[in-house]
Amino acid sequence: MSAEILGVKLNNGTRITHGSGANVKVPLEGFPVTMHELYTGHDDGEKLSFEGQFGFIEFHTDCRLPRHIHMIRDTESGELKMLPERILVLNGVGITELCGEYFVVAPGSLVDIPVGVPHTWNACPAGVKLPDGTVSDGRFMMVYNYSEQTSFFPTEQTELLSKADEYVAHEGDLQSIRFPVLSKEDVVSTAKLVWNKDLREDLELA
Repeated sequence: MSAEILGVKLNNGTRITHGSGANVKVPLEGFPVTMHELYTGHDDGEKLSFEGQFGFIEFHTDCRLPRHIHMIRDTESGELKMLPERILVLNGVGITELCGEYFVVAPGSLVDIPVGVPHTWNACPAGVKLPDGTVSDGRFMMVYNYSEQTSFFPTEQTELLSKADEYVAHEGDLQSIRFPVLSKEDVVSTAKLVWNKDLREDLELA
């Protein structure tokens, strides 16, 4: 039996799972416990395995990570291999750039970034209102997990990479590829949002 596919899959292959887009269930009748299952164990028939670094980052609006992908060098062939990454926005409101597009990420959302997607993150600037009335305060906590031990491979590229040898390393000042400084007005006018089972473009100012 095939597993249910959760969340919203973007054009670049990234899947964002939030709210009722997850498998929300009460596992034990009579107990006040609700499970929010963000990943079933398979994605379009592929089982994803995450055995690399696992940790968290507390973001504020001055963090502004440089754009990057994740890779590892094969110990036998010496060739580079691109890796997926999994991000859980635990609390607060994040904003990510994926292949040059901006997406606000609500608390409780899982973001599965596949191989070859140049990306970067920052805290959403204060004053952006989500559909349930939550207002961003310029901070969020990210929990991250890599499929294998890896590091940051910075790049100016924003297009989806289909193989590792398409990667062009950024050799200059990392300041030039950091997440840009965005106002709350910029976010509302340019960013999208996965909310429950929908990809929306109706963010508002608080």
